[in-house]
Amino acid sequence: MATERVLIGEKHIKAAIKMAQKGEAPEGGSYTYSDIRQQGLRLIVQKGRATWMLKTGNLSKAIGYAYVHPAGERMLLVATDARELAETALKVIKRDPELLESFLVNRYSGYTNEEALTASKPTPKTWTLQQCADAMIEARTKATASSPLRKASVDEINRTLKRPEMKDLVGTVAVLLTRGEVEKVRDKIEKSSGISAAKKCVSNIRSILNYCCEYKSGDSGLDHKDMWWELLKTDSKIVARTRTPSIVDIVKTLQLAAHYLDHPLPGRVDGKHGVRDNVFAAMWWLILTAQRTTAGLALQKVDFYPDPKDDGYYLAAWDDTFNKNKKTHVLPIPRRAVEHMLPLIEAAQDHGSKWAFPSERGSEDNDICISRTAVRQFIVRLQGRDPLMKGKDGARDLLAEAGVLHWTPHDLRRSITAVMDDNGIPGGASAVLAHEVKLSEHLGEDALTEAQREEWAANRMAKITKLAYGGGTFLKLKKSAMTIWTNAVLDAWEALKAPEDMKNAA
Repeated sequence: MATERVLIGEKHIKAAIKMAQKGEAPEGGSYTYSDIRQQGLRLIVQKGRATWMLKTGNLSKAIGYAYVHPAGERMLLVATDARELAETALKVIKRDPELLESFLVNRYSGYTNEEALTASKPTPKTWTLQQCADAMIEARTKATASSPLRKASVDEINRTLKRPEMKDLVGTVAVLLTRGEVEKVRDKIEKSSGISAAKKCVSNIRSILNYCCEYKSGDSGLDHKDMWWELLKTDSKIVARTRTPSIVDIVKTLQLAAHYLDHPLPGRVDGKHGVRDNVFAAMWWLILTAQRTTAGLALQKVDFYPDPKDDGYYLAAWDDTFNKNKKTHVLPIPRRAVEHMLPLIEAAQDHGSKWAFPSERGSEDNDICISRTAVRQFIVRLQGRDPLMKGKDGARDLLAEAGVLHWTPHDLRRSITAVMDDNGIPGGASAVLAHEVKLSEHLGEDALTEAQREEWAANRMAKITKLAYGGGTFLKLKKSAMTIWTNAVLDAWEALKAPEDMKNAA
């Protein structure tokens, strides 16, 4: 840890930013410029961050940032501004240290130093936005919840709160949040991640604050007299996507993936293979079934078994908790597709997971399935557009080189619809994609002992089979659609020869 006492100026700020941009901790863990003019003011460089710190007595507080990635709130790039802010902050601390955060919120909302000082109020002891969210999730995932949250909804809320743009909001006391602050974050998310992500941000924040206002007013401090969050909106609409990858493009992508099972992607220096076995298996599964990623990859091995009434198929099933339409979904998988998938599923296993597509981050004690974004992220890596390679000289767009346009797993749902239309069974796609499933029966897995496991598994299979055959001609339609689609993919896989440049990709 090195410290340099200087009159902090432009050259020191530039040097601090340059060190922070490397993304590595300076020798000794940090490097500090201590200002000789303003009492307690320091510019501290740590891994990936250059922070203006104010220290007085036992109090040490970040009052701004010269560099942080991605760029967020409270940026201070001029030394005189940092000194003036520090000087006023010391007045605040002398009056009441608990006013400091309120002062900083006001200052970075557009107030002058003196205006922010005048407007400062003690920080409430009520819940932060994160605490409000935790309370809502805990209450609405209980068995007794009157309006329970599905796992997919909980995951979506948590993804929103973990976005880098949300970093400052989640730690802010809910009653200190302002509509303007949230709108700024909404706009940043739309710019970085798109309209859909921005809409989910607004929707999730409204839900969290509404819940705590209605049920936890005392703990959260929220009151119905000022429900400003109900006015939050997004002034953009989602434009319907039309990407419909052809089967040839899909199979070319699979051929690339197969090559990089035992080769590193171009430009990578870590020596790791481009795709892991579990991601490769997951990609094949999503392509052959065209299911939504969250539901499709949350397949338990016990729910994938030979159809006892038709040895030409397996049955795959998902509980209603995994499906967007909140219906249990059962899908027949043709034998040819099954025989292709089983070795891939076996190769993806590493710790006796209950999941067909387990996460490498999982373990016996924390058994989780693969991330919903894993396949999409791999496609992005094939294009050299991931954060590690984007914009670098060694980045290559392998899809473009193979003549394939960008696509995502969700686009497969349009591809299968087009194939079903071409084959004269337009209703087949809806059946496969669970658009029109009317059956609703939870598969049941509440309280089990080890002694009950074998009997439970048999009963579960019987229940799945009953669900599958309870739809009359509905299962027949699914079988026809799945046979046509999986044969089309596997025929192309077997027939299409990889071009020479793909074979030699490295």
